[in-house]
Amino acid sequence: MASEELASKLQRRLQWEEGDSGLQPAPEAAPDPEPQPQPPAWAPTARADAELSAQLNRRLDINEGAARPRRCKVFHPYSEFPEFSRRLIKDLESMFKLYDAGRDGFIDLMELKLMMEKLGAPQTHLGLKSMIKEVDEDFDGKLSFREVQALSCASKFEAELKAEQDERKQEEEKRKVRQAAFRELKAAFSA
Repeated sequence: MASEELASKLQRRLQWEEGDSGLQPAPEAAPDPEPQPQPPAWAPTARADAELSAQLNRRLDINEGAARPRRCKVFHPYSEFPEFSRRLIKDLESMFKLYDAGRDGFIDLMELKLMMEKLGAPQTHLGLKSMIKEVDEDFDGKLSFREVQALSCASKFEAELKAEQDERKQEEEKRKVRQAAFRELKAAFSA
């Protein structure tokens, strides 16, 4: 309620400053019985007041549930995934374009199934659905390039964990070999 009053006050002030039909600022004691029409949030604005008014109108639309969600149009894979090298990102992008059969910018279930088969790791439908569900941010059942990068990021960390486990096993085996060699030397010098 308070944000509606603020928006109407801003509208009156904008009209007064722009000199629309010689309006004087209305007294702020009595609220308008009938709300004034407000410009849409997407209208181009040249002044800071108009920009603020547009933002407030958008906030009102969001609160009322009438606003459409905005999607970020710009995606920067290099800044969003700093753990990937530029070469790896280019390789992921070419792989994404290769398996995006529909050329719609998304990889759906069947395209993902084909991709996994070609990569030598075939999955069941349930496995593929769980993979999609794991990284699907917009819940559309398809993977965008950003979501494929997140999936690759998750598999990269799994690969790192496996490499660390293998390294620990190798160190443990080396330690056992050293202990056995030490026991042999100990037995040779003890006798």
